[in-house]
Amino acid sequence: MLKERKRLGLEAYDLHALRYRGVMELAWAGCDDDEIASYSGHATKEMIAKYAGEARQIMRARQASEKRL
Repeated sequence: MLKERKRLGLEAYDLHALRYRGVMELAWAGCDDDEIASYSGHATKEMIAKYAGEARQIMRARQASEKRL
């Protein structure tokens, strides 16, 4: 994994950060909790809610802001 992180220029990011970012990206793409869990390997819905919840909140904030215009 370190070799691949170096190849991609991601040495500064640990595996947890990359996994977290992947979950956020999937949430932004509109994936549901089951799809995210199958990707991330999280066993509980609580963990998905923790990581995807932030991404979904950001999406809702952007949508609300766009509606104001």
